[in-house]
Amino acid sequence: MGLTENNGNTVVTVVIPAYNAANFIEDAVKSCFDQTYRPMETIVVNDGSTDATANKVHALAENLNGSEFELRLIDVDKNMGAANALNLGFSNAKGAYVCWLSADDAFVDKEKVRKQVNRMKKTEADWSYFRDFYIGPNAVTAKLVKSSYLPKLRFLDSFFIRNPDLRLMLLLFRNPVNGSSVMIRKECVTAHGQFDPTMRNIDADGDLWMRYSALKLKLCALKGASVFLREHGGQTSKKKEDMMYGSELTRIRILRMLHRRGKLAKVTRKFAKFFPIILAAKKHLDRPMVSEFLFNYIVENKSQFNYFQVKSAKEALSDVRKHRNYQSIDKNKFADDLAFLEKSEVFAKFEATFEETV
Repeated sequence: MGLTENNGNTVVTVVIPAYNAANFIEDAVKSCFDQTYRPMETIVVNDGSTDATANKVHALAENLNGSEFELRLIDVDKNMGAANALNLGFSNAKGAYVCWLSADDAFVDKEKVRKQVNRMKKTEADWSYFRDFYIGPNAVTAKLVKSSYLPKLRFLDSFFIRNPDLRLMLLLFRNPVNGSSVMIRKECVTAHGQFDPTMRNIDADGDLWMRYSALKLKLCALKGASVFLREHGGQTSKKKEDMMYGSELTRIRILRMLHRRGKLAKVTRKFAKFFPIILAAKKHLDRPMVSEFLFNYIVENKSQFNYFQVKSAKEALSDVRKHRNYQSIDKNKFADDLAFLEKSEVFAKFEATFEETV
């Protein structure tokens, strides 16, 4: 029996990309089943796993499928990365709303989906997330994390949640949005795009949040923590240098697009008042290629900025180019990798949509 609407509720889909996740997949799936919201489907995209991930999902499906909850497995022959798995899962989702849950994470608030659907309906938001989350090696000892767009300035978050231009620029330096807490309207995914498979395992989420911000899609953020993030040695997020490098590529890609479309000066001027905070927290040094591009743009187009903005840009540019993070990057390789990403079909469709709507 297929999923049907229940008491006026539309179907919600949770997509779980899984690669060799046999140790965690049961907890992730069961946390979806424990949600009070119905009807729900959970799609596990088995991304070329060589362990017992698929077998465990099949065993769970024998007991969980029904008219109100359905568990499906999509097999990918070889490991293609989380971005491709998410893209595949979102494309096959039956739900009017689609969520992402990493295979090693779990929903810890049983009302998570219900709260999110209700808020999105009320606000007519295109996408949403929960502001806080728990993190640790296990749920018992996990610590509460209250993320923010600017370090130690959480009270300013409402500015970035409501203003897509400011949020886009802040995401260049810091991404406080936890992917496993996000929900997106399926209509939004269909009309405005989703995860880019070319990103594989690096920053596919930050890339999508920036694209949605550039398109000015409506966002709402819910208070509280709905998700537990499990820390363990195999996580991509532990590979700091790879994450930094990949994040630089996605951000330069969107900056270059804004420049081509004549929008970079406007959003940069709007964001300029926050530069002193970024510089004081030294966040620009974590994004050396982004900082070089952006501050060099200000210097080269100084007539569009005030004296103090240009002066700060020159000083920041000098600091960045002397820093080890900048000097350690192979600029020729970076240029080649960027050229490859800019050929992405997903990004090309986004740029065409941007040109039509913004």
